[in-house]
Amino acid sequence: MKRAFTLIEVILTMVILSIVSYVASSLIAKTYIGYNRVNTLHKANLKVELALNNIANRLSYAIAGTIVKRRSATDSSIASISTAPFNYEVLEWIGYDIDGFEAQDRSNTINFIPKQTPAWSGFCNIDKSSAYSIATPGSDLNFEADIIKRLSNGSIVNLEGMAIFFPDNYSYRDIGYSGTTGGTFGIGIVKSFTPSLTLPKLNLDNTKNWKKRVTEHYKLAWSAYSIVPINNSNDGFDLELRYNYRPWMGEQYNTTRNRALLATNVTVFKTYATENRIHIKLCVKERLGFGNNNTTSICKEKVVFK
Repeated sequence: MKRAFTLIEVILTMVILSIVSYVASSLIAKTYIGYNRVNTLHKANLKVELALNNIANRLSYAIAGTIVKRRSATDSSIASISTAPFNYEVLEWIGYDIDGFEAQDRSNTINFIPKQTPAWSGFCNIDKSSAYSIATPGSDLNFEADIIKRLSNGSIVNLEGMAIFFPDNYSYRDIGYSGTTGGTFGIGIVKSFTPSLTLPKLNLDNTKNWKKRVTEHYKLAWSAYSIVPINNSNDGFDLELRYNYRPWMGEQYNTTRNRALLATNVTVFKTYATENRIHIKLCVKERLGFGNNNTTSICKEKVVFK
């Protein structure tokens, strides 16, 4: 005859099972919390890396002397990055057109043949040029016009309004950051182009007395860029990239421009210059799971050599 469990045995079994369940649930909870923390740190780290790389990549093509800082998105007080107070938040610069310089024409998707020349070569034939007509051998200006029209969403047609920079010590005061049109002190403004197969030319606006010596090398620009902190909240602020505007044409960063969100929940965005380096520090925070008010933060710094 089978003996039944006694009450003591049943209670003892329940106690043991409760202890095992408690230990198991504690281990599972700790594992989940650890995973959640690692996953949150990974997301924060990825967010910082992507934002820093985007900023650094564009900033590496900045034209010397055009990198400035402004006080905030609503206060346009301006200074060179080398002299700007530490509390100036907005970073701004003019970058030369790397997209057209390195572009390849893939319009023929069946038999793609790499182009032998860039859209603009960066070289100037001094003997064939004048103050307002820049001969640029090796350039495919029709191709450049198509690229810039697409990049600017149709606001720049036939290269009109692009800027040409010859090597010089440019001052941010002379390139339109103040809201006035540039061209007088160093920027040649393109009015049209001549798409010759042998010697294409960039024709400049001859109403701008720009007073610069034509040299063998130049850089072509279609836009300025700015990194702007916006939407301040208890979770930090957002970082926004603004582009497709031309200070030398009187256009400014704080009007309606093309915008791209770089990062959210940013707690620190600092930039400063030392010698030939630009330092960018970025910190973001992430919540540890949905509905969790606890947060974790990560900070990184990147250096761009200029």
